[in-house]
Amino acid sequence: MEKNETLTIYRHRYNWLRKLIVAVIYGLFSAIGINLFLSSAHSYSIGIPGIAQLLHGLLALNQINFSIAGLVVLLNIPMVIISLIIFGWDYTIFSVVAVISNVVFLKIIPEEKLISEQITNTLVGGVIIGIGIGLCFRNGFSTGGTDVIVSFVQQRFRKNIGFVNIIINGFILGATAIFFGISGAIYSLLGMVVTSYMMDKIYIQQSDVMLIIFTKKSAMLANHLRQYTHGATVFNGRGIYKNQETDMVITIIQKSEISFFKDLILKIDKKAFISVQTTDLLNGNYIRNFY
Repeated sequence: MEKNETLTIYRHRYNWLRKLIVAVIYGLFSAIGINLFLSSAHSYSIGIPGIAQLLHGLLALNQINFSIAGLVVLLNIPMVIISLIIFGWDYTIFSVVAVISNVVFLKIIPEEKLISEQITNTLVGGVIIGIGIGLCFRNGFSTGGTDVIVSFVQQRFRKNIGFVNIIINGFILGATAIFFGISGAIYSLLGMVVTSYMMDKIYIQQSDVMLIIFTKKSAMLANHLRQYTHGATVFNGRGIYKNQETDMVITIIQKSEISFFKDLILKIDKKAFISVQTTDLLNGNYIRNFY
């Protein structure tokens, strides 16, 4: 077996292991956020866990005892089917692991009131859950449930996942206000905003930047850049200070790829000048890497 093939196999196994660990971490974080913080604040999470919390409360009002974990399982079944159709097994399998780990930890971790202040519980719970969801998206899979829809909208229409989540979870807020009062809806809204903010901060693949490179080795650099999904444009120029030919290479990449491309460029030209600028992509043939 060639060295490159061996490295590819090891890299593939490492990616699988990393994703499995992240899926389990999400399950733990989500369960901690719900059982130890949001539940005691009577605040609801985003997505399927939030809907499960809401249904659990409504059923309890009618003397029906159905666990949040059981509701999470039932509500995720149609979403798993949709995920298989849209994204395939490679994406869906880790989402399933995330859902299963969440259900397991919801059963293991008891509902406790660690903090008395309702707003503190809401903020802490929202931050913990947002970190867990953001890690899943950052590693190329969702947490199941409504995140499947969020993933599709994000990739298809390039909307930030936090923004899309707020739109989808308006249903939870409306139902909370109707059945449990405005106070619960306000705290739930606050938690959802915090969760969405953390998701956007962790999931940096959805952020694009403009990479500008000034180099005297543009031909060699172009040969390497052709191997990647992002195109680039070369402008011939001349430096004012030394009056030497210096080309400018411009490309759009994802924020998560900055370190990789920086190392690639400096291997080719140690004297290259690199500038990174934030950008909002409006139109064009641009491909994002999500996996």
